[in-house]
Amino acid sequence: MRAGSPGAAGRLKARSVLGWLPGVALTVAALAFLAYAVDWREFLRVIAAFPVGALATATALYLVSMVARALCWHTLLQRRAGILTTIVVMNEGYFLNNILPARVGELGRAFLMGRRSGLGTFWVLSTIVVERAYDVAFAAALLLLTLPLVLKMEQARPLASLLLAAIVAGLLVVYLAARNRAWLEGRLERWAGRRAFLQRWVLPRVKSLLDGFAVLARPEFFFLSLLWMASTWGLAMLRDWLVLYTLMPATPFWWAVLAISAANLGGALPSTMASIGVFEGAAVAALSLVGFPAEMALAYALIVHITHLISSSLIGAYGMSQEGKSLAELVAELRSAKSA
Repeated sequence: MRAGSPGAAGRLKARSVLGWLPGVALTVAALAFLAYAVDWREFLRVIAAFPVGALATATALYLVSMVARALCWHTLLQRRAGILTTIVVMNEGYFLNNILPARVGELGRAFLMGRRSGLGTFWVLSTIVVERAYDVAFAAALLLLTLPLVLKMEQARPLASLLLAAIVAGLLVVYLAARNRAWLEGRLERWAGRRAFLQRWVLPRVKSLLDGFAVLARPEFFFLSLLWMASTWGLAMLRDWLVLYTLMPATPFWWAVLAISAANLGGALPSTMASIGVFEGAAVAALSLVGFPAEMALAYALIVHITHLISSSLIGAYGMSQEGKSLAELVAELRSAKSA
């Protein structure tokens, strides 16, 4: 049966739907948890009383942290794209994540940056893989730091330790692959042999990924990118503490560390578009363990989340308008690139 036949199209659609199911299930579970845990009248009172000045300050801190994150990605790209282009394309990816499920925006920004810079989708994708690994490693490390302070979460320590070890091991494997690229490519070429499909489609993509991973073998880029990512997280923790402190004065700083690490790990899980519900559910669950009221915890999570959604959508939509094609055309091109 030909790939373009109705039967093949039906199977592709079925696989696409099945791929969304885990995210939909997690989102529904998170929303059900929030519906059970939150007193909605009290939540509305809390959110309505939040000071405008604190909201403006939190937004400013978010925008500065976004620039620091863009500088991290700019460094991982080995400065082969302009910083303004990096900021815009990064937000184009976030915008796609905001409106499409399954975190399509990560592939989207790889595709858009690869096309704008001429670096290629898979080369750029490798830098995004490294950036996301940094993120998960920071979140897992911060969660490990706060676990001893939350007795009820002691049983989660092995899981968080395993997650952090897996991320560090993954980065080590990528580093070794970058350091021994010639040997690895030689082995891959011998393995591919005369198989036309592997030679034509697989090897070029693997080589592009290795090109991007090479940044880990260059200390001037590796350590600087880590420094920018640490700055991103530091600014984000300051923002989150400001929001929590405004909601409940005398909130310890480490509560913000717990909340941001749990929320970001939750947001990394499969979900529907924009991680709606999962991000909030993870934050409320984590803060409930230290006695922070669920209504205030949800207000905190929504303020942080909506600040990101509005800012990234505005910048991302502007970037999309400069691509010279409609959103539908860009999404169609992205799907073609994804299935290629």
